[in-house]
Amino acid sequence: MEDREQGKRLVAALFCCLLVALPFGLVQYPPVTDLPQHLAQVRLFFETVADSNADYRIQWLTPYSLFYVLPSVAWTFLPTVEVGRAAMLALALSSTLAVHLLAARRRRPMAAAILASVLFFNHTVYWGFLSFVTGWLSFIVWFLLTTGPRSSPSVGGALLLCGGAAALYASHALWFAIGMAWLVLHAALHRLPWRTIVFRLLSVSPVIVAAAIWYPHLAAGGFVSPTVWFVSPAERVSPSWLIDAVLGGLQGGSEYLVFGVLSLWLVTSVWQNRHDLHSKVNIDLVVVAVLFSCLGLLLPDQHMNTIQFAARWMPAAMVAAILAVPAPTFMPRWHAPLAAAVLAIFCLTTAVAWQRFEGDELSGLDASLAVLPSSSRVIGLDFVKESEVVKGRPFLQTFAYAQVLRGGALNFSFAGFAPSPVVYRERKSQPWTPNLVWFAERVQRSDLTYFDYALLNGTDQVHAAFAAEASLAPLTESGRWRLYEVVHRHAMTAKHEAERKTP
Repeated sequence: MEDREQGKRLVAALFCCLLVALPFGLVQYPPVTDLPQHLAQVRLFFETVADSNADYRIQWLTPYSLFYVLPSVAWTFLPTVEVGRAAMLALALSSTLAVHLLAARRRRPMAAAILASVLFFNHTVYWGFLSFVTGWLSFIVWFLLTTGPRSSPSVGGALLLCGGAAALYASHALWFAIGMAWLVLHAALHRLPWRTIVFRLLSVSPVIVAAAIWYPHLAAGGFVSPTVWFVSPAERVSPSWLIDAVLGGLQGGSEYLVFGVLSLWLVTSVWQNRHDLHSKVNIDLVVVAVLFSCLGLLLPDQHMNTIQFAARWMPAAMVAAILAVPAPTFMPRWHAPLAAAVLAIFCLTTAVAWQRFEGDELSGLDASLAVLPSSSRVIGLDFVKESEVVKGRPFLQTFAYAQVLRGGALNFSFAGFAPSPVVYRERKSQPWTPNLVWFAERVQRSDLTYFDYALLNGTDQVHAAFAAEASLAPLTESGRWRLYEVVHRHAMTAKHEAERKTP
């Protein structure tokens, strides 16, 4: 019977992986905002390793590096244009399998794992917080390590705990902090013996020391920003905020329907099992869900240059909540098929939306990148900003594909972020208008003189205005994205002089 149940869970996990993979199989450029900058980091890494005199240096101990293993491996085997999609697909499959593993190890309902698989497509993925998404995977492993059967302290156990803590640290500093908080919270919740608590703390102490040494580098590297609440904690209980915090990727009504199904599962489960709820819930997962929900409802919206600082915890909170509660009691045989149908419909909706996004809103991008010369200085300007298909700012970093595919330099790079794996060897002041990546409308003619090419996302009216600029020569003439060559003043002067001398 046990083997049969494991077989069913394996089939369900593989089926969910196929559905989650569907959108990635139908587009070249997944609508993941920061993905191009992450891929540019991989290019800069290999270039810096090959050239000791490069303008960059590698930070081997930064706590944001684990995700980069995926695109780095893909970089060595696949065409460059395929690396982003392959890395995202690997992350999607890993996340889906991790949720099913967690459900199996804690004997949670299989249908709950299927439903929770839909939550991979949330705003942390669409924004491209990929180190944070990787940190959720590391936390699942950490959760299983710390809540599993307890044994006597041993060298092997210490190495496992230290390795789990190191994975959290290498994923994301926030996940490492939460992992350490969970270690203490779990010990208090289960009243662990002092010997076990001390053993666990000693096991992870090398990683704690490394984190303490690294943290001051963030502020020293300029990785600071005001702490801001854009939405007050009281306003975050509204349905619109909760839906965007738990999902928050696609425009339209599909996410409202999915959130409704997830909420119905939770409410029905709690109500129908209310007389015996304490014995049927997984208390550890309940505590995790409450912890992450509190972070989502109470933390600021921005802190330490980290946007979505609060909302990013809500998808994990919902996964933990879905897995924590028992299954509803009505129609138990239909739970898994209905959950699979919900996942299938949402993944198909996502795939169609992504195809529309790439076909309409990334039109002209391939043609522009194809004619861009290698090792060019490129300024990227997004005048469209918002998408009719995807929430957030999906075009914010798209111009960085120029560096991914052609090398060169950009007006904005993650190499300027203190925690990035590859950073500038020396911090440089930028002579052009700051924050053009967010506010393209602030661009000045003088800004263009620092670059060789401009990659623009705009309407026909915007492109008509830029095409009329004497300092720009259009290289592509159709699509949302178009490439312009910057005609520098000395070149323009020489051209005008030649035209004047021509009889």
